[in-house]
Amino acid sequence: MSRRGNAKAPRNQPRQSRSRVTVDAILEATIRVLEQEGADAATTSRVAEVAGVSVGTLYQYFANRDAILHALQDRELERASQLMSGLLGKSERVSEQAIARAVVEALLKSYRAAPALHRVLAVEGLRVTPHDRVLAFDARVVGTIRAFLSLPGMPVRRTNLDAAAFVIYQAVRAAMLAYLLEDPAGLDDTSLVEELTDLILRYLVDVAAPERVSA
Repeated sequence: MSRRGNAKAPRNQPRQSRSRVTVDAILEATIRVLEQEGADAATTSRVAEVAGVSVGTLYQYFANRDAILHALQDRELERASQLMSGLLGKSERVSEQAIARAVVEALLKSYRAAPALHRVLAVEGLRVTPHDRVLAFDARVVGTIRAFLSLPGMPVRRTNLDAAAFVIYQAVRAAMLAYLLEDPAGLDDTSLVEELTDLILRYLVDVAAPERVSA
């Protein structure tokens, strides 16, 4: 099947509620196959079977497997952007330690909700998603972080907030993706949250994260 043109984008935009239900069923079925059977099993025929639709119906909305992954990547990017905006855009003031930990925990929770999906997207995401879409997402998140760092009263010790927002975002994302892909020895979810929270605080405000006392 040709990959030229807009082959990776949905063929028919789901404007009616029934169409949206079908598209959502296909996307959720893809996630189930990835999580339960692995990436190699996520063929269009298997996804259609799990979604309860015909392969012909699937092809009405997605030209191929890459198009499904592109839609999933697009959805995950939007969810992550909303998550960051929600956490960093709250009007009530909380401690730097609390907000740093909340961001790391929320990001890890989103990855843990579908780890196999995020592993596939980490490897194939740049291939199936237009580069400008990824750049736009990165710019939005970095802009959200920069706006947060520039709030009055924030004890940020970095002078270049553009650089600080970019560095901390990329550092946390890279570490989290590597953790999902590599499953490194001596590191679990709790330890990762502690380490990344400490990284954020020491880099941005020169304050160490308080160590948790084991129960």
